[in-house]
Amino acid sequence: MLRNAYKKSGLTVADLASATGLSVGTVNIAMSGIRYRDGKAKVAIPADRTLVKLASVLRIQPEALRAHDRQRAAELLAEATDPSAVSPIASDLDAQAVAAGRSALARQVLALFAAEELRAELERRGRAEHDAIDREAWDDVADTLRSDQWPV
Repeated sequence: MLRNAYKKSGLTVADLASATGLSVGTVNIAMSGIRYRDGKAKVAIPADRTLVKLASVLRIQPEALRAHDRQRAAELLAEATDPSAVSPIASDLDAQAVAAGRSALARQVLALFAAEELRAELERRGRAEHDAIDREAWDDVADTLRSDQWPV
């Protein structure tokens, strides 16, 4: 599940590590499910908190975790992604992970567009904002003319 979501994300392991606050090694172990100790490969199942951090960046839903018998991780992920739950960020490391995740997502989104497309969008938004301000000014003038302050 993690590997599939990782492949679809287009992120690098370094991006994922930065976005989650985990080490590159921890991300690799979680993705492969294998940890090497004394030159021997051993099965490694990621801890719930590690899985939640990876799942939140990779946009894995709690239901997918439940389908893989990771109930506690699913509960933690549901709590972490609940928009109605206002929970302060537990530590500076978590805050850095949140910021890195948003940064990685922004890089992904911006990478989809050419520089000219971005420039055109910024110009369009500037014109739209200018037009909205003009409409608001004209509405204010019309309201003033309709008010008791001016004779009709």
